[in-house]
Amino acid sequence: MVNPCPSAHCSGIQGSVNEICKATGWGVNHPVIVQGPDGSICYCTCSCLAFGTPVATDTGYRAIETFVVGDTVRACGLDLDWQSHTVAFSNGTPGASKQKYAVLVVYADTAIAVTSDHLFLMSDKTLRRADRLAPGDELVTPAGQPVPIASVHIGDYYAGFHHIATKQEEPPADLAGHLIDTNGVVSADYAVQLYARDTEFRNQFSLTAGHDERPIVGSPEHVRRYGAGSRQAPDSASFANRAAAPAMTVSRHQARDLKGPVFVPAEATVVPIPPGAASFISDEEAAAKAADPMRAWNDPLSRQWTQYLLDQHAAFYPQVTYQFDWADDTVNAYAWVDGSGIRHIAIKGGLVRYVALQMEGIALVIAHELGHHYGGPPTFPGGLSCEGQADYAAVRDVMRKVWFGEQYATFALAGIAQMAAFFGVPNDPTAPGGSSGCSHPPGACRIATYYGALRLSGKPGCAS
Repeated sequence: MVNPCPSAHCSGIQGSVNEICKATGWGVNHPVIVQGPDGSICYCTCSCLAFGTPVATDTGYRAIETFVVGDTVRACGLDLDWQSHTVAFSNGTPGASKQKYAVLVVYADTAIAVTSDHLFLMSDKTLRRADRLAPGDELVTPAGQPVPIASVHIGDYYAGFHHIATKQEEPPADLAGHLIDTNGVVSADYAVQLYARDTEFRNQFSLTAGHDERPIVGSPEHVRRYGAGSRQAPDSASFANRAAAPAMTVSRHQARDLKGPVFVPAEATVVPIPPGAASFISDEEAAAKAADPMRAWNDPLSRQWTQYLLDQHAAFYPQVTYQFDWADDTVNAYAWVDGSGIRHIAIKGGLVRYVALQMEGIALVIAHELGHHYGGPPTFPGGLSCEGQADYAAVRDVMRKVWFGEQYATFALAGIAQMAAFFGVPNDPTAPGGSSGCSHPPGACRIATYYGALRLSGKPGCAS
């Protein structure tokens, strides 16, 4: 696994990181792999505030994306002694883009859209990440008055994101000059956000007690504690802007032609699975695995490697529509053909967050679903290949086509090992007895099937 780079390193190269994000079209929180100061491979991320976010200056509010280095901004420390400071860093993502997994915070008569790692100052003078907020928590105004949060939401945001900082070096413990007025509440600037990612520095900042134990917005834990509102749309359909920028609107439906700034709640991004779709594991297995260890609901690496894998497979199998449903906690993946004859694959977020599976394991899952479409007989009545046949075609055909040369063996072997952990069986090519027909074979049989495909020794009887 690749770990985050030290905050000081990311701070020093953040301009280049954001140029890469712009050039590639990557959204906020996308990991950018670099070599760290000690020679190890690590990552920084694209990140902060949505375009149009009002930020206070001496002459009023301005939209955050209009700031350039050398401009002045009102800033203070924990003492809320506001002064004029010079902007030392200003950068962000393109304006016309979809930023996934943004956090929308609703308070008073307005709202603010931010990245999940954005830091707010709370009424008790501690800092808290946006993705650790909950209804009833209190933000603070520039004058020090508490502002209760009415609701907090996770979803896709159609607009750019931008960030500014008054200095790029390590902020002081009292955050002097690093707190800014964002739409009437106090936020930390980007320098604090960067350094707070690193445990070496974050302990000197005043983070809320038990900060990292607080449930992540949109996660199953957050839903159990505060209800499903974090995945749903806020009550208001639009929010006015005090910086002479376009009003933010809320769409309860995902669509291709949305024009920003628009927030789409996670609930609207869930992909419905039609009856008769073929699945990677049975519904019973998926329900049982839902209680197993999972990655964090906002984990950036597993999100991005899955999107990369879907793009990679789409280059070789372009006739399929690929859908990545991060907001659904189901531990499964599906394949189906719709009424118009269009082939579909959907990968659910619960499967991607399952800790036993990494990039190679998810690649094998995608290959299995393509095996349903292209594995041939025996098939279900609707024409999709049976489960054992999809397993065999996944490693024998799909992975060989997608991964070149030694990459094929590397991905196949690592994927099989991860599948053995996923099914809770030995990583052993020995096939058990019995026959599964068209249904899902037991885990040991599936591992044997993958090895049979890798060795071209034939599909075992247990998978038939």
